[in-house]
Amino acid sequence: MGPRTPTRAADSELVRRLDAEWRVLAPSRLLRDRLHAWEAQDHRLAFDDGDQLVAAAQRRDASSWADRDKVLTALLERASDDAVARRVALQVVLPGLKSLVNGIRGWDVEERAARVVATALDVISWCATEPAGTPPSFRIYTNTRRRVLRSAVRARTEPVTFVDDYSGLDAGADTTEGTAEAQRFDQLVEWVQQRGDVREDAARLVVMTRAAGFSMDELAAAENINPQTLRRRRLRTERRVRQSLTLAQ
Repeated sequence: MGPRTPTRAADSELVRRLDAEWRVLAPSRLLRDRLHAWEAQDHRLAFDDGDQLVAAAQRRDASSWADRDKVLTALLERASDDAVARRVALQVVLPGLKSLVNGIRGWDVEERAARVVATALDVISWCATEPAGTPPSFRIYTNTRRRVLRSAVRARTEPVTFVDDYSGLDAGADTTEGTAEAQRFDQLVEWVQQRGDVREDAARLVVMTRAAGFSMDELAAAENINPQTLRRRRLRTERRVRQSLTLAQ
């Protein structure tokens, strides 16, 4: 019997190389010295090594996206001219990228991983130069997902789709349209947030799963959270919005 063909992101050669590279970089003198220099300028990056930083940036018990994303935000502020900051930022969002790779049908896993990681690095560089109020983990994940999907749609000779149904997406959609779409979703988030008197991340969860085409399981994998936790969070938010609308009548 020959070697097993990998089918999951974690089994791809690229992801295994990234994980192996991180095991060397995380405790290295290079990164510890860089963290020491960063800490002198920004208390958000006060960590002893790379593993400690990534653990904080991927916290499951953070009160909100914004709270957890303080570390990623600080990294992105340095990513434009610091390759180490870009590499650490990539490691922070890698769980979400793995879920993207696993959520695509078509191409082999090596091609999927290569396209997703390369796109994510472009998006990280873009986010570093285009600050916004949206939590960076959300921006990196959604923009990477959108760009990979558009690449798949344009490759009409290749039977590539996301597991969810995106047949209505225009293959010719440009950056301006994508920005307009993001603005519409942001407006929906603001409406839910105000109506339900809830935090932005709770409102965004409702919009992402009810209007933006994201599945609960996909978001749970990207956020490293139990899907039932997200379902309960969405239920509480929607209940508060319904109560608000009832009282307003």
